[in-house]
Amino acid sequence: DCSRARGKTMALHGSFCALRLILLSQLSLQLATGFMVQAPVLRGNANGLLGQVLLGQGARTCCMQAGGGSSESGRPKLLLPSLSQVGYGFLLLTSGQGLLSDAFAGSFTRPVVLDVFIFVVSAFFLKQTVAKVDYSKLDGRDKNSFASQAGVYALAGEVPPSKDADGYEIATFAGGCFWGTELHFQRMPGVVATCVGYTQGAVQMPNYQQVCSGSTGHTEGIQLLYNPDECTYEQLCAKLLSTVDSTVSNRVGNDRGTQYRHGIYPHTEAQAQVAVRVLDLEQEMCSSPVVTEIRPATVFFPAENYHQRYLEKGGQSSSKNAAETVRCYG
Repeated sequence: DCSRARGKTMALHGSFCALRLILLSQLSLQLATGFMVQAPVLRGNANGLLGQVLLGQGARTCCMQAGGGSSESGRPKLLLPSLSQVGYGFLLLTSGQGLLSDAFAGSFTRPVVLDVFIFVVSAFFLKQTVAKVDYSKLDGRDKNSFASQAGVYALAGEVPPSKDADGYEIATFAGGCFWGTELHFQRMPGVVATCVGYTQGAVQMPNYQQVCSGSTGHTEGIQLLYNPDECTYEQLCAKLLSTVDSTVSNRVGNDRGTQYRHGIYPHTEAQAQVAVRVLDLEQEMCSSPVVTEIRPATVFFPAENYHQRYLEKGGQSSSKNAAETVRCYG
């Protein structure tokens, strides 16, 4: 009986070691993916002005297809675990191995209470990292948020039109950590409502943990409503550029990774023309190449509701023309 128990324990131990190796290999692949720079690929749309304008911008444009849509080819298709998912999985397997090994051996030589606690907590948080974003609970226009409306478009798999039912125009940008980007735009006169989320990726309805893995192809972005009678699209583009270093790829401030790349994602040919003109002017003022990307707007997936208006909820002013420094982390 003792030999049989030891044999089962050894087999179990071997299985857990194999799972650990799989986790470590996926972690290594994730880290490698996170540091990859996505090279732009031109696919010109000769039938539309949007495609012609973007085609002329060389390395700043990519993935144009007939019809003005965005191609997902060339982006990562494999959804890899985030660092937190790997960590929780490792703790789950380690604590589970200890409990099962002691159970098969017939004696508990490890602190059972601690193993049970680690197992339960790890399982809970691991489940949270794969949970879907609940679009039905997103804030609405009553809170100056575009999140609920953006969720409707996302569930339908649609890119919002250039204008909403009230006549406000829609714009999409990315400027690194979306908390700070949102507050910058909230303070702009003419911006009516905002929504932070994930765009330009290859995975449908991703959550924060998945995007943070750097493997979905998304960047943290913002979609907003604005009144063109109070502010122009050109002013919005200029505001974005004032918050980033346009010559640095995949980094804004201390945030690094492809999910923090900055970009302008026009919904119309008119917006595309303005975006190109703004970046051309930016290039004239920079000695290094401007790497802020221009891509056609794609389906925008709202982030979890706790991310919406995060800095405003934390006490920072979202009043128009507020002069206080935007603090992305409190």
